[in-house]
Amino acid sequence: MRIWIAAGGTGGHIYPALAVAEALQDVEPDLEVIWVGAPEGMEARLIPSRGFAFLPVEAGGVYGLGPRGALRGLWRIARGVRQAWQAMARQRPQVLFTTGGFAAVPAALAAARAGVPILVYLPDLEPGMAVRLLARLAAHVAVTAPEAQPFFRGRPVTVTGYPVRRRLMAAARDREAARRRGRARWGFAEDLPVVLVFGGSRGARRLNRAVDRHLEALVMEAQVLHLTGPADLERMQARRAALPSEVRARYQPVAYLEEEMGEALAMADLAVCRAGASTLGELPLFGLPAVLVPYPYVRRHQERNAAYLVRHGGAVRIPDEEIEERLGEVVRTLLQDPDRLLGMRRSMAALARPEAAERLAALVQRLAAPAPYPEKRPAQGRAG
Repeated sequence: MRIWIAAGGTGGHIYPALAVAEALQDVEPDLEVIWVGAPEGMEARLIPSRGFAFLPVEAGGVYGLGPRGALRGLWRIARGVRQAWQAMARQRPQVLFTTGGFAAVPAALAAARAGVPILVYLPDLEPGMAVRLLARLAAHVAVTAPEAQPFFRGRPVTVTGYPVRRRLMAAARDREAARRRGRARWGFAEDLPVVLVFGGSRGARRLNRAVDRHLEALVMEAQVLHLTGPADLERMQARRAALPSEVRARYQPVAYLEEEMGEALAMADLAVCRAGASTLGELPLFGLPAVLVPYPYVRRHQERNAAYLVRHGGAVRIPDEEIEERLGEVVRTLLQDPDRLLGMRRSMAALARPEAAERLAALVQRLAAPAPYPEKRPAQGRAG
């Protein structure tokens, strides 16, 4: 069996697809996974390092780029469809799995033209333009939570939960050992809580400014592991150096975590973060209460994600424009109320669906068609 996975652009699209690719390998070791993505996207670097074949296909964004930018994006999509169509004639995948994003559009359009079944998975609770388009071409749609089902009326929909990567799953299964490793790795004491602050692979400037403003107050209450992103790392390292020597070890800024993220989530007592799709899977998996600060410039995706976790009792939401003023007060209030924090932890854990990757892998296998191609196949040729 050969499967195409089309996902790229941001970690929000890549990481859930990567979790499904890992689950597919676990259940069917002889299965061949080919990852289709943009040649300049983070997927072009990340995916080959994980041992998967990578097929570069041109793609471009359209939304919010103005008329000239949209035309350029459409031209790149058209070129990408041709490249994907030619590659599909040679490789003959039996199913296409996608998590959306503009990087997935050319491969999905080519698959629809060739009659290859498409499984679309929506990581967030509200679909963006790409997922709305691709869902119309899909044989099946999968979603993270029941609240997303109404967006796909008339389509076959399965609620799977959010798929979490293998390394994070391993840390969650043996959380106590991962917690001890994390505290030892960053030199944190056992008798103080840990606050984990993160804003995605590139960090979040607003969260970084909030930590900068409240750092002295934060380290009086807790130990802080701060994923700054590369742009602000040097500045926050300088802030750490300026802290009094007796509390300096309580603050550890790092640019970004991949392999060690499971330890960070396992050892934390509270997270302060954006409300990207990964929060719907990773925070519940570790039962980690959160202060969510939705990023206001991605339509309504993060607002809906945050509202879901708040409504179920696992998080509190602070508007982006208020976090710089309120971070210290909010964190202190939560840490000084252990009963409330315990209730949030239990509520967050109740949302976990640790079998999500396996459920999605089973859907991929079920949809795989043995010979989906029409009699008249696309002409042989090289991908661009």
